[in-house]
Amino acid sequence: MLTADKVLVTVGTPCSLSAVGSTETYLAKVVGAPEFIGYAAFDAGLVDIEDSGDATPRFRWAAGEEAGSPASLEEIERRHGATLRAQLGIRHIPELTALGDAVVTDIAASLPHDLADGGLRRLAGLGYRDVRESALKDMYGLFDDDPRLGPSLQAQLFVYAGLGALAALPVSLAELVPDPYDFRVAAATAFPGMDALAEWRAAGSSALTNDKLRDKFAMRLANALASHGPALIATMLAPAYPLSKSLKNPALLESLRTPSGFTRVPQTPLNAVGACASSSIAFCEIAPQLLLDYPGFRRPRLALWTAADAAARPHWEILDAFGPGALMTRAKLEAMNAERAPAERRSVSDCLAPFDVDANGTVVGEAGSGLIVTTLDFALRNFLDITSIIVGWGQSGEAGGKAHFAGVGFGGENAIIHALDMAWRGHGYGVGDFQYMVAHATGTRTNSKTDLTTVAAGRAAAAERQGARGSLPRVVVGTPKAVGDGHSMGETGLKAVSQALQYLLGKPAVGVPTLRTLDPDLGAASESFVLDRAPVAGNSDGGAFCATQGFGGYNGAIALRAAHPEALARYSPDPKVLDAYLERWPQLRREREQRERHWRLRRGAALELAQMHRWRGLD
Repeated sequence: MLTADKVLVTVGTPCSLSAVGSTETYLAKVVGAPEFIGYAAFDAGLVDIEDSGDATPRFRWAAGEEAGSPASLEEIERRHGATLRAQLGIRHIPELTALGDAVVTDIAASLPHDLADGGLRRLAGLGYRDVRESALKDMYGLFDDDPRLGPSLQAQLFVYAGLGALAALPVSLAELVPDPYDFRVAAATAFPGMDALAEWRAAGSSALTNDKLRDKFAMRLANALASHGPALIATMLAPAYPLSKSLKNPALLESLRTPSGFTRVPQTPLNAVGACASSSIAFCEIAPQLLLDYPGFRRPRLALWTAADAAARPHWEILDAFGPGALMTRAKLEAMNAERAPAERRSVSDCLAPFDVDANGTVVGEAGSGLIVTTLDFALRNFLDITSIIVGWGQSGEAGGKAHFAGVGFGGENAIIHALDMAWRGHGYGVGDFQYMVAHATGTRTNSKTDLTTVAAGRAAAAERQGARGSLPRVVVGTPKAVGDGHSMGETGLKAVSQALQYLLGKPAVGVPTLRTLDPDLGAASESFVLDRAPVAGNSDGGAFCATQGFGGYNGAIALRAAHPEALARYSPDPKVLDAYLERWPQLRREREQRERHWRLRRGAALELAQMHRWRGLD
């Protein structure tokens, strides 16, 4: 059995933003909570939410003559319900619909409301004036309101989700990890900041005379890099100084020195690009670094695992790249509904239907997520709320992509075998100890079958390696994509973990909400799984795993177990440390939940969290 310093845990729950909305909006939609429409109105900027210190939200109108007055769910529904629902989740995109047959499809799952057009900067507090008037004022140039100079939408998603994850911490990051060099961002994305690329000038397209924007090449260039969002998180948290000030005042640089010789800056962000498995692969790369002992190696003590993709920007080009065969289209939806009674027709919001006979295509989505990861020993000693024990992870190439690079082939089960093998050999958990799987489930009939076939093969191989005999227990399946996120590209694996954590915390997690008629072509592949529309009841003594598949043979898997006193004690932590932690754990859980709700339902939270958690220099 591993010791507590060689076991990884999650702290808190992911901060996310997707086509459905922010974290609380998404969770409410999974369980069908009536507060869903109120949270959607918050995302849209129509209402503010009063911090009442409990789980019962109190809504107030945000603007107009009624600003500050109470807003009931009934009134929000009456005034804005239909519009809000039309602006979120999987939906027809009006600007694409207007183009008719000139586009591959007009169905997408881009960010809701106005969040892609300035709304996210307002929600996060990342406007030029916000930063200029904050403790991060020296960074104001990075947040120019001009879209040619300001952070790309993808970078904004990274900052919103990454900094939002810090809400799980009971004290500031700078207090928890006094030396910034012990902190690292592990980030994933499938695409660069493509909306920023649209602001670049094509070669020879115009004269350069008096074009002052060209002088700000660094911002224009950086905004389009896949690495910009993760670096922006690290820079906002670091004791950073403008180059001009540093050169004129050497004392600023001296303030970065430490007796150890390491400069007071975070480690460089780890950036992983692995198609749709990007976030899973990023975790597989950061995990050994948190645990590795090697002479002279300085391992991170705490990591921020984050992922984001704004793949549909700037002009929906990615839809043409996928083509009509892989995507859900208006024509497919109309053909599907043509012979059906009105009550049996699918709406555009539930047209992504994995494992169903209606699985006729995927839907491109945009999203960002962030989550804190550290060792069990560090979490216990610092009284961090442990929400799961990470017991295994794995990655793998495969034999697909030979004739078609986007193909999914064979061999991807190695990632699953690796994760389950690690859980068995290092933690003592067998294949049967994982009851819930969050599937990749892109919404095509091909992927539905490869999804289940690969997982079934991986479980069977892992069981054989463990000496297990007989049939394995069936696994309950869930998929966030079918709630309305669509396929959020490189972020999708981390979003899967968010639902796995809900399950392990004993709360309802997503099932397959768009499932109606099981696809008979799944055959024997479906016999090892429970596929149902209803939310899945949580299990605070259970196990969950997530498996992702990506274009070109990228595959990742992660296995998690519920955290409870007996589970923590398995790893022989210092008895006094464990006793002190367990005594406070119920309070730590309540306070963490309250903090996360407070910050996730507060405008300008990303900037405020950056100011709270940053390492200070000579301010």
